[in-house]
Amino acid sequence: MLRTLLTQAALGGAAAMEGVMMKAPWAWALAVRLKNGEIHVERHEEPALSQRYPWARLPFLRGVVALWDALSVSYRALMRSAELAGEEEMPKGALWATVAVSLLLGIGLFIVLPGGLAGLFVDPARHPILHNLLAGGLKVSLLVGYLLFIGRMPEIRRFFMYHGAEHKAIHAYEKGLPLTVENVLAQPRFHPRCGTTFLVFVVLVSVLVYSLIPAPEVLWWRLLARVLFLPLVAALAFELLYFSARHEDPFSKALRALGFRFQALTVAEPTPDMVEVAIKSTEAALRREVVA
Repeated sequence: MLRTLLTQAALGGAAAMEGVMMKAPWAWALAVRLKNGEIHVERHEEPALSQRYPWARLPFLRGVVALWDALSVSYRALMRSAELAGEEEMPKGALWATVAVSLLLGIGLFIVLPGGLAGLFVDPARHPILHNLLAGGLKVSLLVGYLLFIGRMPEIRRFFMYHGAEHKAIHAYEKGLPLTVENVLAQPRFHPRCGTTFLVFVVLVSVLVYSLIPAPEVLWWRLLARVLFLPLVAALAFELLYFSARHEDPFSKALRALGFRFQALTVAEPTPDMVEVAIKSTEAALRREVVA
């Protein structure tokens, strides 16, 4: 019975500082390699929002809900892993302040700024599609430049390697393979449901959505509209991700290939000891207290 439950579970995850977070529908787990070489594993009984509320599984709504759920858990896991890896305690206030600042910077840098810069060269009222194509190109350029820059930092490079370990562990689990270091290492490092691919789809969808929004002369309102319509963009991008990950038609394959090209910037080949951490996190997240 336990094996049946495990094979039916949807599994997601994220890299952490010297570790991996894995999220099952009923719980999430974090495994971190401590300074002494041991692996610290902790499990949090926290059902996903889609498990608690049936409406959260409806098309289009599920994208916003899943994004909020994933970001919430990922940030908490990231902050907790930083405490464990650095052996320093982080106050809750500092944790949520970091989350708030990160979100504001992300919105400003990748949503508001490209739209403002594009408006300096193309009139959005007269040429909305051209304006949003330019804004989309600026978003991609900023994102690629940012990832290339931080990817040169040793700590971030290790973070990207743990990202690869997370992907490989999910691949092995989804194929029903025993979770051994050898089996996991043999898996592809790219995954069609990766958050990096989701970001690329957000850029693609934003070009279409923002082109349909009336472009008033007032600059601040035009930029505010981009933020207000962000949930819709995220919902549509999630549906595109959901579709492309589950179909084998040429369109879906092309979308996956595009996502994989960008994942090359954020996903690196892990070492065996990193894969071991990912396996511990996967096993802890999937465990359920049931009697066979």
